[in-house]
Amino acid sequence: MKTKHLINLGRAAFIGLGILASSCTNESFDEITSSQETELVKKFFNDDVVIVEDLKNGTFLSGDIIYEARQLTDQKVGYNANPEPNEDLDEKLGFYRGVQKWPNNTIIYVLDNSLTNNQIQVTLNSMREWSTKTNIRFKERTNESYYVTIRNNGQSCNCGSANLGVNGNRGRINIGTGTSEVVMIHEIGHTLGYIHEQTRSDRDNYVRILFENIQDGAESQFRKNENSLNLGEFDIKSTMMYGAYTFSKNGQPTIVQLDGTTHPRRRAELSAGDISGTNEAYPSGDGDGGDGGDGDGDGNENDICDGIDEWSPNIRYSVGDKVTYQGFLYERDFYSWNRLGECGTSQPVDICEGVDPYSGNRSYSPGDQVTYNGYLYLLQDNRRWSNQGRCGS
Repeated sequence: MKTKHLINLGRAAFIGLGILASSCTNESFDEITSSQETELVKKFFNDDVVIVEDLKNGTFLSGDIIYEARQLTDQKVGYNANPEPNEDLDEKLGFYRGVQKWPNNTIIYVLDNSLTNNQIQVTLNSMREWSTKTNIRFKERTNESYYVTIRNNGQSCNCGSANLGVNGNRGRINIGTGTSEVVMIHEIGHTLGYIHEQTRSDRDNYVRILFENIQDGAESQFRKNENSLNLGEFDIKSTMMYGAYTFSKNGQPTIVQLDGTTHPRRRAELSAGDISGTNEAYPSGDGDGGDGGDGDGDGNENDICDGIDEWSPNIRYSVGDKVTYQGFLYERDFYSWNRLGECGTSQPVDICEGVDPYSGNRSYSPGDQVTYNGYLYLLQDNRRWSNQGRCGS
């Protein structure tokens, strides 16, 4: 299904904020207007409808979220809210659907040469807000095969757009020359895998969306995600929450609280809910490379599975939860599980050492190993990839 609108979304994004975990406001924001009709396409993200602009480069834009083609489908495919930990991936790893966390709690980044000195300073200040208050760390890329490139979008606006989660070497954060810390902190939230707070499945218990006040073509930015995997309680102060007047067409609020009042302006800081939700999704201990063991190779003094319960099909798990399953330790990602290692070990070595990154241009045979987004994968006889564990830090 395709529709056309003359819209004010444009190819860059707005600065309204929101999340799966959790500062929000009534701030004004810049928009990049389009002088031509922009074709909007109906897609499905996690079996929820999204209306996106096809950027013709394998990516799709919806507000300030950049979706990879692999993350979207043309129809519902059946969402599994509680997959088994050992689920295999398609033969083409590049088409693995869903959103993936950054391994080891660490965002690998590249500062593009297009950035101004002010954009760089805003970026570093925003990174500091995340790294001093949560378990998230940042590392400038050396030779990593997965990273996010932070670029100047060529606009003078206070605006930005970003991919969801880690996306190999295709991840982007695009910012204007006028982008503030308020916006950049929010875009980092998208890179961590967070959606907008006002689209959470439980939002109707906390706010009302006034669609009659929303600009034509922007309605999809307020569409509820029925299958969202929520972290903590709804947080109207979240950095991922839209402002009360975001995308207003008439100066009236687009979001109000249940009592009809508007929420306060967002600040350039993480809310308490942002902090607790992020530390839930990215637990402590994941960013320090593990305990490293005692180095003598004599067994289980530092068993990575100690104190971790076995996976149960009767439990609804959240991002960051850990379970054991068939002798391995797994951690819940946004839409799947990542294997961290084998029980009975302390993972003293990097299992990915010497293994090349996955390439969509190569033909692989059963038994081949590759690294992909910070994990080691083995191609099985059934032509599907099996996660063998997280690469060491």
